[in-house]
Amino acid sequence: MTKDARAHSTTIEVSESVPSEVAVGADIILKVKVSCDAGCDLHGMPVKITAPDGVVATSALATQAAEINETEAITLMAPQRVGEHAWSIVFPAHEFEGVLHEQSTLSMSVRTRPHATSLAVWAIPSPVVTGERFGIKVGAKSASGCNLDANEIEVCDQTGAIVARASLGETPWPGTSALYWTDVELLAPAEAGMFSWSVKFAALELELPHDGAASNFSVAIVKPPQHRLTVKVIEKDTAAPIENAQVRLGVYRAATDPSGLAEIKMPNGIYDLNVWKVGYEAPSRTVEVNEDVTVQVEVLIVPPENPDEAWLM
Repeated sequence: MTKDARAHSTTIEVSESVPSEVAVGADIILKVKVSCDAGCDLHGMPVKITAPDGVVATSALATQAAEINETEAITLMAPQRVGEHAWSIVFPAHEFEGVLHEQSTLSMSVRTRPHATSLAVWAIPSPVVTGERFGIKVGAKSASGCNLDANEIEVCDQTGAIVARASLGETPWPGTSALYWTDVELLAPAEAGMFSWSVKFAALELELPHDGAASNFSVAIVKPPQHRLTVKVIEKDTAAPIENAQVRLGVYRAATDPSGLAEIKMPNGIYDLNVWKVGYEAPSRTVEVNEDVTVQVEVLIVPPENPDEAWLM
């Protein structure tokens, strides 16, 4: 400070509050405001943002309005390490034309968190015969759209034992921007039943820290088929075949073809047969399968609801 310089104190603040927590590597955008107790025009004077290891960003006061000087938007990249981080926003002391504007400092802290990930499991066949191999599709996605190709996923059985490993492919699933996926081949258990397995994604090999993810899926395992059940679905009054009617017997499912026929291979047993299609009503029935058998189901057309019916009563 020169001998005759007058000192003006300054105050520093940010235009909008900075989020207290962000994902690692995320952009943080802020504007810095500096005011002088004498209302001086400080535009053009520097502002810097520092971290313990050095200067993070520099800018300059660009505008003045109502005696408040403000920078343009400053974009900072959050540290790529998870944890608490302290920054300082500094308006350095500046002497000009006999006036010293004193330094002002504003402390700022932010906590960084890993990026979230999610898992999807689909194309699960049902049912699967005991001891046979079957395939599923598994996809993983970063909440921030990071590239996950070549990262490994694990499939675990109901005991937690790893039964398969696979690497995510380099191309996202069609229609998505960042769902990286892979086919996984599995071996069905030797006994029949409903099994709950899990898929795990550790997310350990990524440049930016990510949380891992896990997802469960169920698979129905059945005994080897012994017979063929043929279900024929027709309209009761006209005997016309009903296409795309959904046929279900426990875990066994099929859909009728244009001839109204659906075939299901299954073991001996007694099953509840249910047929469903929008616009039709079908009675449930019990079917015993101890040989190849054909069952005919007659469905009734359900009249569409009259939206004015309540007013006509």
